[in-house]
Amino acid sequence: MAQKFGNFKVYFPNIIFKIIPDPRLGKNQAAFRVPLNVNKFDIRDYLTNIYNVTVTDVRTAVLPGKLKLNYYTGRKERTARTKKAIVTMKEEFTYPKEPDVNKDFGGLETKMHSILTRTRMKGWNYRPPMELVRLREQVKQQKREDAKQ
Repeated sequence: MAQKFGNFKVYFPNIIFKIIPDPRLGKNQAAFRVPLNVNKFDIRDYLTNIYNVTVTDVRTAVLPGKLKLNYYTGRKERTARTKKAIVTMKEEFTYPKEPDVNKDFGGLETKMHSILTRTRMKGWNYRPPMELVRLREQVKQQKREDAKQ
């Protein structure tokens, strides 16, 4: 029988764990920013069931929000609180590589978007620059080649 830690089963998670790189942690530790309603048992469940990691220890801390000046009212207000979890694992943890924007997220589309926002004037119709027309043709051609394969 599987070991049960938390109070719910993890089928398709609807919670987001954000990795926080911290050079002060050990080789078998990782820091995550987690939602406020998640407890230690849920964090252990999530990591063991989704990523097959053996978790030995979980420490959490609720961090207060930062003071920001509201320019509309002139008052100081706090931003939302966050929760930080430091997880100790049996095996050594390595941070994942940063994604390549051009390869993983469609670099041509992001380039098109930057050209569009650079040349756009609100309320005015404009003729797109030739650079943008060429990029659109490249994207269409790339999609046709992908569909053939």
